[in-house]
Amino acid sequence: MLILFIALSMCIVATVPAQEEEQTNEPFVIFLPIGYDFIRLENNNMHRPAAGIGFMYGEQDIPFTQIERRFLGMAMYMPAIFTEMPQDGLPRLFHEIGGLFDGRLGRHQILAILQSNSDRPLSGLNTFQVGAGWGYELIRHPNVSLILGAVLAVGDFSDTLRTENSTPVMPFPLIRFCIDTEWFASSLDFITGPNFEFTIAPKERVRFTGDMRIETYRSIADLNCEFALWYRLFRPDHKFGDFAGVGLGFKNELVGFYLSNNIQGDTFELQQNSIFAAIDFSILQIQGGWVIDSNYLLDGKRLGSIGGGFFLTIQGMIPIIHR
Repeated sequence: MLILFIALSMCIVATVPAQEEEQTNEPFVIFLPIGYDFIRLENNNMHRPAAGIGFMYGEQDIPFTQIERRFLGMAMYMPAIFTEMPQDGLPRLFHEIGGLFDGRLGRHQILAILQSNSDRPLSGLNTFQVGAGWGYELIRHPNVSLILGAVLAVGDFSDTLRTENSTPVMPFPLIRFCIDTEWFASSLDFITGPNFEFTIAPKERVRFTGDMRIETYRSIADLNCEFALWYRLFRPDHKFGDFAGVGLGFKNELVGFYLSNNIQGDTFELQQNSIFAAIDFSILQIQGGWVIDSNYLLDGKRLGSIGGGFFLTIQGMIPIIHR
């Protein structure tokens, strides 16, 4: 969810300045990210509200290879509440805490991130990951950018590295690759795991998007992916900009939490495959659809299928200061 909020935040300066016709391309925005996820399954419901605060400052609406100064910061809190659990002793309430700082100065990239998903967040190395890194833009061309660097992270990386034990401090590569052409745009980010996004025909009203990311490497089921066919209501060069659209898609989502004090195990996860319809108004996105299949996982092992159901996801950004 944090990744989607980051994408939404990039849309604020594309919509608010258009209404106010600001002449500067370095706005300062403070915004409130809010959201709500609801999943209805055969014998269980999950509620996941979200709230936070963030800011953006720097150059906007320019090619990514021309950016000299841009900053984004965000902090989020998302509790996950289950009505039933597959085994006695498992908690019904989990907490997700996320924090991000993404800074760009010339060809220098600065990143800091905090992620904690647990019944007791920040209570031990197995309940959170925190890291900071620096990168340098080695390739800067009109349509291609490549940033390479390193991240020093603190946490329990036994699942990521597929080992029983791991040191609490680990170095990881920082890779950020972007390409933007008339018919294809994509970005690849790698910190502790890869996140790949792409758009086919990004300047057309009919386009196809994909988002794939992975944090653990146990099997192909760990791959979170979302693919959608979109119809945008306006062309990018319209006076309203690339503001609104409707889409149909498919996604595989894995929502995972670390269990403190080895309650029943180390990790508890909910995996689901869904088809959905979506409405996108840039700073507000609504997505809903049918859950084809879902499973509980305890320490990566399948506890059993929960069956189908439906889900609803709402994410939005409320700008509170803009200048």
